[in-house]
Amino acid sequence: MEEPGLSRRDETAPARTAPAAEAREDPPPGAFRWFAAGVASWFGALGMQQVLFAWLVVGELQASPRELGFAQTASMLPALALLLLGGAAAERADARRLLARLHLAAALPVLALAAAVAAGRLSFPGLVLYGLAIGTVQAFAMPARDLLLSRVAGPDMMRAVTGMTAVQFAAQALGTLGAGAARAAGSAPMLAVQAALFVAGALATARLPAAPPSPRSGPRRSALHEITAGLPVVARTPALRWPFVLVCSVGVLFMGPFLVAFPLLVRDVYGGDAFDLSLVLMQFPIGTIAGSLLIRARGGIRRKGRAALGALAFGAANLALIAAHPPFWGLVLATLAWGFGGAVFINCSRTLFQEAAPATERARVLSIYQLGFMGGGPIGTTLVGFASAPLGLHGTLLAAACGMLAVVAAMTLLTSTPRME
Repeated sequence: MEEPGLSRRDETAPARTAPAAEAREDPPPGAFRWFAAGVASWFGALGMQQVLFAWLVVGELQASPRELGFAQTASMLPALALLLLGGAAAERADARRLLARLHLAAALPVLALAAAVAAGRLSFPGLVLYGLAIGTVQAFAMPARDLLLSRVAGPDMMRAVTGMTAVQFAAQALGTLGAGAARAAGSAPMLAVQAALFVAGALATARLPAAPPSPRSGPRRSALHEITAGLPVVARTPALRWPFVLVCSVGVLFMGPFLVAFPLLVRDVYGGDAFDLSLVLMQFPIGTIAGSLLIRARGGIRRKGRAALGALAFGAANLALIAAHPPFWGLVLATLAWGFGGAVFINCSRTLFQEAAPATERARVLSIYQLGFMGGGPIGTTLVGFASAPLGLHGTLLAAACGMLAVVAAMTLLTSTPRME
């Protein structure tokens, strides 16, 4: 069927469905290395959080599926409310200075949680407050980081995106693995290490060149218009609109199972502890690293829309395999394969957004990309938390896999996504 906004030529040829990206200048020498160091510190800390936060809920507090779903939802709700504001803030400030300060701000709730654990005063309300605090910082950090990527990427955006993705998930994998040391060292010392990683990222980000706001023409707009300016851009641009739908689907159908069902599987089905959980969760970033390096070695992906759809179908197949209750090593391998497919989807969807976003609205548009993940995530974690009782963990995973396959089929048959380059 014909896609509104596409010409007849677009309908019959694999031409780009996005506006041509503006020419990009080479960044200062070493800028991308310092940017990558900041990315590594942030996602290394978040990799630790994935394990430590989930294990504090299900391992130390012995929480129910609904409680875990609620706690994970609390950590993502601020992004749902504040990401667009974060995009506007990144456009109006020096993105480098803003991101460095956010690294320091992220360390504060981590240190507070470490102190509570060390004093034996860990509580479920305290964990929820921690999730809200760290989620609020993330809502402002993600758009600032994506805007900085556009400043340090140089002329080859796909290469920069795959490089950043490899660094991001390598650090996440190492952080996840390191968090497993909580079995021997305890949770409080590992939380202190997590806080130190955030601080190290502030130092690396401060070494980047200044990133002042892009010059804007025309009269100054209202605050509400500034915050929501990216929405109409995404809505009217097929190369942004349909990847956004896919990203939302990932948030609902993939993030919920990963953040809620997997920790419960490790605890209730496989009888594991914090180290076993770290072993499982680190497989996704390892797979994503391998996939990103392969994409980088091959020089990128031409048909990004088709590749993104195939990656989601592959991820759904692996989720269905996990739903079949394999042995523990099968869970590990299926999660690794899922991460490999995730590399294709993340690199393709992120590149489509980076290249299609106009320079004057880039941070706002990129904040909407992150809003898809983080906005869909709370829905997914809540649904998994409530569905686990009537459907069981494995039934919930199978339902999520079937839902994603339905999304892929609809997007393939009814939209221009397979033709996007």
